[in-house]
Amino acid sequence: MTTRSEKQPNVVLSPRDIAKVEAIVDHAICVADDLIAVTEEENRRLTSGRPTSIEDLLERKQKLAAELEQFLKKFRAQSNIFLLASPGKFTELQHRNEKLTTALAHNNQNLVRALTANRRRVKTIMRAIQDKQQSTARYGVNGQYNQNTPHPVSIGRRYEA
Repeated sequence: MTTRSEKQPNVVLSPRDIAKVEAIVDHAICVADDLIAVTEEENRRLTSGRPTSIEDLLERKQKLAAELEQFLKKFRAQSNIFLLASPGKFTELQHRNEKLTTALAHNNQNLVRALTANRRRVKTIMRAIQDKQQSTARYGVNGQYNQNTPHPVSIGRRYEA
């Protein structure tokens, strides 16, 4: 028995071919689920408010995103064939796509916040270093020797007065 696509009358697939198409759509749903899970874990780590490493998630996230992108390219190129999958599969895939879009939007916001916080930390540390260097510098910012600059007097190994 063969099925003809209503949108593309020249496409004829057997039930076995349709099962393959549905398996491909099912795989795309699984990839989307995995990508959602990785993104949500990254979001959880980023919203902790503390510096945290997400490097272990990035490689997996990139691999899953590339795999999903490959599916979408195939879908665009052969949409008439993919439309032969059951409507329930596409509803499920659309739901995952919406959930993934939401998770990625939150991820983008969290990454911007984390980047801003890290920049502030670095600026604070750099300011503290510069302040410390300026307070112990023998030369001023204009290059003149400054005799009034307080500096530690060493009285032995690791001791300052």
